[in-house]
Amino acid sequence: MPVDDDSLERLTRKLAPARIRDTLMFSALLQLVHELIKQSVLADVKGFFGFSDLFGEGEWIDAASKRNYEATVLSLAPGKPFDASALWLQHAEAITPEQRHRLTEIYAHRHHLTHGLAGFIVDVNREPDATILTDALQIAAAIDGFWKGVEKDLGSFDGHGDVDIEQVHSGRALLLQLCVDAYLRHDEPPDA
Repeated sequence: MPVDDDSLERLTRKLAPARIRDTLMFSALLQLVHELIKQSVLADVKGFFGFSDLFGEGEWIDAASKRNYEATVLSLAPGKPFDASALWLQHAEAITPEQRHRLTEIYAHRHHLTHGLAGFIVDVNREPDATILTDALQIAAAIDGFWKGVEKDLGSFDGHGDVDIEQVHSGRALLLQLCVDAYLRHDEPPDA
């Protein structure tokens, strides 16, 4: 099959070092956002019901807390802890039904991008989906905002005076913002 000039030009642009670097950085950022969402959905919901994994051993405060978690959360989607926790977050109005559905699409694109990265680098017809990343960032922010509200309701900020909850940022949100900023500014020279 003969290669026309347009196809060769597209392939040359696709294989440019800057373009490859962009694809690799996008993939890493989507992977990070996905993992942070997964923690916010799985670990934080479980922790809300009384599970502590402080030292990596994982322990329930008591048996009643575990039963409550199983009845309230896991029963929403038996055998699928992530889906069940996402449904619980939807019922708690942390995320919308559309955002919960979008989590499945985010996971699928992250999976394709991570496990098919070489194809995204060399195939001129395959590009990472920027809307997936944008939506993932918005969902991460929504879930983070929900957990900040929970902390406020529990009185976590009471000893700190008049706290504007919008000015409070979790460690996950700070890490994510740091990485997004680095991704957006990757062409800037490093500070001396």
